[in-house]
Amino acid sequence: MSLELVRESTKVNYVVGEELAQTIVEHDIIVPDVNPDVARILLIDGEIREGDSEASQDRIHVDGTIYYKILYVSDDPEQSVKSINTSSDFSYTVDVANSRAGMKAKVKCDIEHIDYEILNGRKINAKTILRIYAKAVNDVEQEFVSDLRGIEDIQVLKDNVDIYCYLGENTVNCTSEEMLEVPAGKPAIKEILRNDVKIVGKDYRISDDKIIAKGDINILTLYIGDNEERSIQFMEHEISFTQFIDLPGISESSECEVDYRIKNATFIPQEDSDGELRILKAEVTVGLTAEATDKKNVEIVSDAYGLRSNIENERQAFKINRVVARNRSQVTLKEVVEFDGNSPDISEVFNVLCKPGLLECSAGDGYVNVEGIVKNNILYVANNTEQPVFAYSYEMPFSQRIELEGAKPGMRCDVDLEVDHYSYSVISANEVELRVVVDINARLMEQTDVSLITNVTETPAEDRSNEQYPSITIYFSQPGDTLWKIAKKYRTTVEDILRVNEFGADDVIGVGQQIIVPRKIS
Repeated sequence: MSLELVRESTKVNYVVGEELAQTIVEHDIIVPDVNPDVARILLIDGEIREGDSEASQDRIHVDGTIYYKILYVSDDPEQSVKSINTSSDFSYTVDVANSRAGMKAKVKCDIEHIDYEILNGRKINAKTILRIYAKAVNDVEQEFVSDLRGIEDIQVLKDNVDIYCYLGENTVNCTSEEMLEVPAGKPAIKEILRNDVKIVGKDYRISDDKIIAKGDINILTLYIGDNEERSIQFMEHEISFTQFIDLPGISESSECEVDYRIKNATFIPQEDSDGELRILKAEVTVGLTAEATDKKNVEIVSDAYGLRSNIENERQAFKINRVVARNRSQVTLKEVVEFDGNSPDISEVFNVLCKPGLLECSAGDGYVNVEGIVKNNILYVANNTEQPVFAYSYEMPFSQRIELEGAKPGMRCDVDLEVDHYSYSVISANEVELRVVVDINARLMEQTDVSLITNVTETPAEDRSNEQYPSITIYFSQPGDTLWKIAKKYRTTVEDILRVNEFGADDVIGVGQQIIVPRKIS
């Protein structure tokens, strides 16, 4: 009877290669025809929306769009505050070793810094330093041998191993539309200067074959009020959303990750019943990408040999990713910001823009250390007729140690930072107290190698090497020996060794221990 292999398969995914790159993107920004000339820039920042990315031989091509947000003081006699909201595309290729065409490319881009130069009243040159993190991920269907049948004298060693089966990923878009009202006590909208959109309160739960993702869209609006003073106003709104994401095979015991990203956002002022622009029509599209794995305990053939034939095992090593641990933490920052002598005195602060950034993350024994920075731009009305509106930039560094069970040096750490809350108070004409609460979501990943038998072949034993041994062999165990290894070496069985020795199958074999090995008689 011939050898019969029982095979099973599972889908796994693993990171083939990853790289962090930095590049400078340069654009000339033209002032729209309807806007007055630029006299002085208050604030220039932006955000990135990643486009398509594609893996090829040892590289990943990245496409994206930079959305610039510029606040400036015009050169008109009133020195009015105006805004420019524009976008520019960029492309970049990141060298990622071992990536191949057909692999999934995962990309995350951040703006580190923007340098600018006013070329003339109608043109601004912007140099944007981008931080690009790119990784190539391979999805494979992995086969392995789970049992051997068909030959009576074959010895089979089985093990139970944990494999993290990849269930797949799914991306859906959730579009929320809402009519937002200007709060009572604030003037109607004359002109929108900028909108800042972020997702807070991220949460999800798993049901059978689906994920229910929730969140709140936080919208900060800076606008010029329709009053005599044409004062700069600020208002805040939130839109809640819930989205179902189908993912066949997922259950409550699965490990899941959901990535939230703003895909598009538009805001249009509209009239209320009194004919005033006190309604802000908001339409925001959130892209949600969910992927999941399932921990599965499988029985595999880890070794095999024949008593009267040669058995050759073909092995293949493959990689699996697993989440070691995750934890959420908060860090509260509180500082008194003292303006330098080049900034005019404060009359009134009308907004503070806070943006967190990750500098470094490293894992240690049982913990992860996160170092970051919060960039703050304080927008205020100044006690200065020559510079009535001003912006002051200030950075708040922080370091946080997060306890994570199972953490070890060298493990990969994924960290998301988000400003949960901020507040400010004016202490004096040149001092502002800032309080910023940063959410830190840390996830520790480990990539392990698993060696599985993928094929087994049988050939006749020509030398019948077991017949060269005497009927009984006295063997003294060596370092690393097991009963299985000894039985395989002498082409006998573990059961026969146990039968003639005074120890059990679970006993530890000591180095130099005398073991009686009986020969298996044909």
